[in-house]
Amino acid sequence: MPRFSFALLAFGALLLTGCGRAAPAPRSAAASSDQRLDGQGRPGRVIRVPRTIVGKNFAVGLDELYAEAEAKREHSDPASAAASFDRVVELDSEGSFAPKALFQAAESHDLAGKPAEAQARYDRLVRTFPKHPLARVALVRNVRLSTYLDRWPRAGELGELLLTRYQDLRPLEKIVAYSGKAFEMVAKERDDLALRYVDKARDLIETDGLDRAGRLSPDVAAVYFALGEARRMRAERIHFSDEPRRLPELLEQRCQLLLDAQSAYSDSMRAYDAHWSTMAGYRVGELYQSLHRDLMQVPAPRTADTDERRQLFEGAMRLRYSVLLSKARAMIEHTLSMAERTGEQTSWVLKAKQAKESIERDIQREEQTLAALPYTRRQLETALRTLGKTGPR
Repeated sequence: MPRFSFALLAFGALLLTGCGRAAPAPRSAAASSDQRLDGQGRPGRVIRVPRTIVGKNFAVGLDELYAEAEAKREHSDPASAAASFDRVVELDSEGSFAPKALFQAAESHDLAGKPAEAQARYDRLVRTFPKHPLARVALVRNVRLSTYLDRWPRAGELGELLLTRYQDLRPLEKIVAYSGKAFEMVAKERDDLALRYVDKARDLIETDGLDRAGRLSPDVAAVYFALGEARRMRAERIHFSDEPRRLPELLEQRCQLLLDAQSAYSDSMRAYDAHWSTMAGYRVGELYQSLHRDLMQVPAPRTADTDERRQLFEGAMRLRYSVLLSKARAMIEHTLSMAERTGEQTSWVLKAKQAKESIERDIQREEQTLAALPYTRRQLETALRTLGKTGPR
């Protein structure tokens, strides 16, 4: 055998004895860096090497970057923490760091007052890592955020996914899913189906004693708000102008539904949560304003066969039901005061401000109309008593 062959054999033996170590097969920078061969090429103890991402102009350790993000979160800097967790996801989009980094990024964005950004990350976690343990928590939170962001059809879709994907849901998780479905049905103006899901949620609430006297959780508040919405829709389907002869009967039905809706909205306020309280307060004010508007559309009865009598009827109706506008204004003002005190700044606050302006215009219009009528308040009150005995005909 030639001399150089012995040299090659000796070098090969040297590699196998552990005095040198054969280089492992090339691996991606984002893959696991565990070393699992001992000096003889056999399985041995595990040596963990920090994960490092190497780019054209940078090299960063994922362990270190994740730890920095956690530190920012712990030091109450959610905006910076969110950016750092997003960076981890960017560098390790499908690796072992990605699911928990997505979850922490979502949570940090939520704490930083950016619920839409939080929802996007929960969405990605649920979609990309459906079997990860954090996906379940992310899905529950995503339903909550969808209702908060008024994305009610989306809340129903996610609620359905939650119910079908997990067969061992805890009561509160089911309540979140059912409320999401209820809000979806409200958005579709299917109050019958909305009430069906509300009833399912309320059964769980009652069984677990989640609505006992005292403060409610926001999840339970959402159920009661959905109940108020379904009752509100039913109330506002009752109109008076088409059947003025049935005004007393229809008015009684609508007022009962109004009070039932107001009761449900009031229950949602028991969470002492600024968001749900703002929504509920706005809706109650809207209920009274809407009832006043529809009552003002009631045509004069046949007995009002002259201009004077028609004016008398109009004045009597305006005098009687002006109290509805006063109730609406008081509720909206209370709601806006609470929102200002708590710093609430959602779209529902803007709706409440617009409602207040609208109610103020209605009140001014009522006062001007009453002042222009050729009747004294005593004459209108007499007409009211007559109207109360007979009703429109």
